Amino acid sequence: MKTKLSKESIDSEIIEKIEEISGENIYKCYQCGKCSAGCPAVEEMDIMPSQAIRFLQLGMYDKVLNSKTIWICASCIMCFNRCPKGVDFSKIAEACRMIKLRKEGS
Repeated sequence: MKTKLSKESIDSEIIEKIEEISGENIYKCYQCGKCSAGCPAVEEMDIMPSQAIRFLQLGMYDKVLNSKTIWICASCIMCFNRCPKGVDFSKIAEACRMIKLRKEGS
C-alpha cells in the first residue's frame, strides 16, 4: 500500500500553531543534518533535531511531542548557526514544549 503525502493530507493545524509560536517555517528544512551534527546535546536526545523536523513535516506530531528531544534542547542556537536555510530548531522545540504543556493542562 502506498501512502500519498500532500499538504492537505497532513494535519496543518498543529504545524500552523508551531509556526505561529516559533516564527519558523519547518518546510524550509531539507534534511541536510547540520543541526544534528552540531548539537551539543544530541547524544542525550531520543530523536535528532533533523529527525524531529522531518517527523513534523510528515505529520507525525505525537512522536515529537512525546520525545525527550524537545525537553533536552538547550536553546543554544547552534542549529540555527549551522543551518543553510536559517531554521532554528530551538524555537521549534520551544513551541512543541508549549503545545505539549497546554495539552496536558487541558
